[in-house]
Amino acid sequence: MRVAVLSDIHGNLPALDAVLADVYQEGPDLIVLNGDLADGPMPAQTLDRLAQLGDRAIWVRGHSDRRLVDAFDGNFMIPGLDTDTAADWFGWCAARLHPWHRDLLANLPPAVTLNVDGLGPVAFCHATARDDGEYILVDSPVSHYKSAFAGLPAVTVVVGHTHMPFDRLAAGRRIVNAGSVGLQYGHQGASWAMLGGPDITLRRTRYDAAAAAAILLAAARDLPGVEGFTGNVRDPAPGDEALQAFTQIIRLQARKQ
Repeated sequence: MRVAVLSDIHGNLPALDAVLADVYQEGPDLIVLNGDLADGPMPAQTLDRLAQLGDRAIWVRGHSDRRLVDAFDGNFMIPGLDTDTAADWFGWCAARLHPWHRDLLANLPPAVTLNVDGLGPVAFCHATARDDGEYILVDSPVSHYKSAFAGLPAVTVVVGHTHMPFDRLAAGRRIVNAGSVGLQYGHQGASWAMLGGPDITLRRTRYDAAAAAAILLAAARDLPGVEGFTGNVRDPAPGDEALQAFTQIIRLQARKQ
């Protein structure tokens, strides 16, 4: 079995459509949607497009999917963060969903394991095996990898969350980040991954980012923070800046534990 992995779409429908065109040419048996799918400028439209994949798609929950459900239900909260800004973002997105969108996201599993051609059992989770919002980076220490995926039987794991693709061996496992379809850091183009036949390939689909940003802005002019989102679509943040920002978040989280 061959599997395509799409993660961190974040409601960027133009990027998703571009990636799906490449995926269809590859002809995988399944498409794993590895979390953080809909919060962004086109949330309902993105979920509608993904739902059209039917049985070809395997869905996995990301932290933003969980927060979107919380916003829909009226009990949104992120302890220790700027909840007002985040609540405005997720509240806007949730207000554009139908109840069936909410139920779809609410029932997603935190992880799945599939047998992939040439790789054997492969686990898919959005961030780490223990937390769908935990940051783990290409340069994180081996001890972090060991604890973050402890107890997971599969020795190959595909994640997302940081929007930065990588392929690393650590603590006896191969950890692959498929990158982000909808909101890239460090490079142009929408990132995704192909698994099987027989190895793992990190892929990148080029699309007209300026045209996509214009479409997204037109669809969500009143979405709080949309200018920053579409600005990053046009001109992705440098990879070193993103790594520094994530490293600071990890340090802050460690101090609070």
